[in-house]
Amino acid sequence: MATVIRPTLNLEPSNNEQLLTREWLVTNGLGGYASGTVSNVATRRYHGLLIAALPAPFGRTLMLAHLSEQIRLADNDVVRLGGEEDSAGTLQLYGAEYLTDFWLEMGLPVWRYEIQGAVIEKRIVMPHEQNTVHVNYRLVEGQGPVRLKLMPMVHARSHDAHVNTPLPLPFTLKCVEDRFELQANNELPPLRLQVVGHESAFTMEPRTANEWLYRVEQRRGYAATGRLWRPGYFRITLDHDQPATLIASTESWQSIDVLDPSEAAEMERHRRQRLLTRARPEASRGFGAELVLAADQFLIRPAGRVRDATQAHAAGDDVRTVIAGYHWFTDWGRDTMISLEGLTLMTGRHAEAGYLLRTFAQYVRDGLIPNLFPEGGNDGLYHTADATLWYFHALDRYLQTTKDQATLEILLPKLVDIYEHHLRGTRFGIGVDPQDG
Repeated sequence: MATVIRPTLNLEPSNNEQLLTREWLVTNGLGGYASGTVSNVATRRYHGLLIAALPAPFGRTLMLAHLSEQIRLADNDVVRLGGEEDSAGTLQLYGAEYLTDFWLEMGLPVWRYEIQGAVIEKRIVMPHEQNTVHVNYRLVEGQGPVRLKLMPMVHARSHDAHVNTPLPLPFTLKCVEDRFELQANNELPPLRLQVVGHESAFTMEPRTANEWLYRVEQRRGYAATGRLWRPGYFRITLDHDQPATLIASTESWQSIDVLDPSEAAEMERHRRQRLLTRARPEASRGFGAELVLAADQFLIRPAGRVRDATQAHAAGDDVRTVIAGYHWFTDWGRDTMISLEGLTLMTGRHAEAGYLLRTFAQYVRDGLIPNLFPEGGNDGLYHTADATLWYFHALDRYLQTTKDQATLEILLPKLVDIYEHHLRGTRFGIGVDPQDG
C-alpha cells in the first residue's frame, strides 16, 4: 500500500502567519500527545514535545516543552533552527529561511531544511501506547558530517495549567552513561532523556530559561508569559548513514530499551498501514485515508483510569474511550457515542467499537452514562440527558454492522436498568415525560 502524504504547505519563509498558525499533532493512543506549530514556536499552553498521559490524579502533563536546535556545518558555520518569542514580543524564526518543506507522512510531521547545501529531515514519532517521543534527524543530502546541538527545555505541569505556573524547582538530574533522568520537585515520575546516534555527548548547564510569550494565550486573555528549565545540551554527529534521535519518556528504561528509534518508526508506520488496510475501500486511499489516520488520534486506552483497565483485563476484555478534541477536551460520553460509527465502524475497527460500548456500560449510574471525565479524575460527571440516548443509537449501529449478539447479551441488564430509571426519573430531573411518554 502506498504511503499517504499530505502535500506540502507551499511554504513562504517570509509568511510568519503561515508558520505560526499551522499546527501539527502526534498522539500516543493514551490521550498523550506532542503538538506545536510548523515554526516550532510554542503559541499555546498545550504545545510541547511530550505531554504524557499519567495515572490519576495527574492526568496529561507537560514534560518536554521545547527543543532548541543548532547545526554546525562541515565548514564550522553554525545556524539555529526552530524559533521562539520572548516576553517583550520579539519573534525569532531562526529556521524559517532554511525550511524548504513541511508535510505529513502517514499522518506524522516531517520538516525539511536546506542549509548551505546540506539537507536535513526531522520527524516526530510517538510509539503507540507509550508516554514516549522520538525526535529523529537525518542528513539526506549534502556534505557531512554535521554536528547537531539539542537543548531540551522542560516543565512538569498540567497541560491545562497556565504558562506562568511556577517551575517545580529544584530539578534533580541523574546521569548514568548515556541515560539521563530529570526529577521535578513534586510527585510526578521522572523525565528520562537519551540521545541515540554517533559521538553523542551531554554538557550540564542547568538554568532557568528566559521568559517566553505564548501569543494564542495572550489573544485569549490568559496569562501569556512563562519560563522553562533546561538541564544542559546534547551534541551528536549527523551523517548520511548516521541518523540521530532524541528520546524523551516517562516510561521505564526497560520499556524504552525495547525499541531502537528505527524499529519504533517502522512499527508505527506498519501500525498505521494496518489501519488503512482494515478500513472500507473508499477510506483506504487519498483523502479518505487521511481521515482514517486522523480518526486514530481520538481513540485511546485511558491511561489515567488504572482501576477500570485492570477490571476489564481480569474479565478478558479491554477498555477504550474517545478524546472529544485536542488539546484540552477529555473523553465525553456524548461525543464518544456520536462519533463511534465514524471512528470505528466505518474504519473497520469493530473490536474497538465493542470495547467502547462495554467500557461505558461499566460507568452507568442511576441509568445514565457520564457526560465527561475531568482531567486526572477516575469518576465521571453525569449531568447530561442525551449521552445515554446516543448510547442506544451507537449500540444499534454497532449491532447492525457486526451482528455481535454476545455483546448485546452482556449489555442487556444495563439497557434494562437505563430504561427503568428513565421511566421512574433519575438525576437532574431526567426521565420520561409522564404526560406524553
